[in-house]
Amino acid sequence: MKKKILIVIGIILLIVGLLIGALGLSRVLKEKNAGKLYEDLKVDMDIEPIIQLPNAKEEWIENPIDFDSLTAQYPDVYAWIRIPGTRVDYPIVQREGDNAYYIDHTIDGKKKTEGAIFTEDYNGKDFEDANTVIYGHNMKNGSMFKTLHKYKDKQFLLDNSEVYIYQKDRVLKYRIFAAYIYDNRHLMLSFDFEDKKIFQKYLENVLTKKEMSSNIDTTVNVTADDKIITLCTCNNNEAQRYLVQAVLLSIQE
Repeated sequence: MKKKILIVIGIILLIVGLLIGALGLSRVLKEKNAGKLYEDLKVDMDIEPIIQLPNAKEEWIENPIDFDSLTAQYPDVYAWIRIPGTRVDYPIVQREGDNAYYIDHTIDGKKKTEGAIFTEDYNGKDFEDANTVIYGHNMKNGSMFKTLHKYKDKQFLLDNSEVYIYQKDRVLKYRIFAAYIYDNRHLMLSFDFEDKKIFQKYLENVLTKKEMSSNIDTTVNVTADDKIITLCTCNNNEAQRYLVQAVLLSIQE
């Protein structure tokens, strides 16, 4: 009797082990293939790979995005972000009435761990807010916002400081001025960025950060009269986020 019990226990443990292994393999495969939809999309739309531009060069990258075709297929797409020197080269979406949707859905509506690069409805879609917060996952295979963590290296920040956001008929050019670890508070619900006194105090706190993990380019002039974007991703710790912030330099229409 005791032997039979041990056999049953052994079978149960084997089944549990196989299930755990299968789940682990599934997770690995999902991570490995994360972002494939977006890579295929760039091929289908004949979008050239992002190129590295010298920081001081006052040239515009020609808008490579056919927004008419893109939004006809994916109506929640309203912009595209590219950061030369990284793998950040994705459409930006916003879901009306559901800020959490794109945490675990790709732009085609499929439930996937990589989700999408998205903003919430606390921000408009015109980048006219004082601070527009853009979210993306930190995927192990390097996709989505994973390569933002390269900005933990100060030289990398200085060499790769330009951000381009494309919308139909215009291009917005930004310069990165800060990259640092932050807590997991919801920025748009924690600060009234439209209040210039609050926004200025917030910027002062960012620009004077002294932590070893923070990289701040103090040569960039940023004030409450400016408009910034905050790129937000995970930092391998549920209590932390990694933020990369850039100030709007100019708009080409």
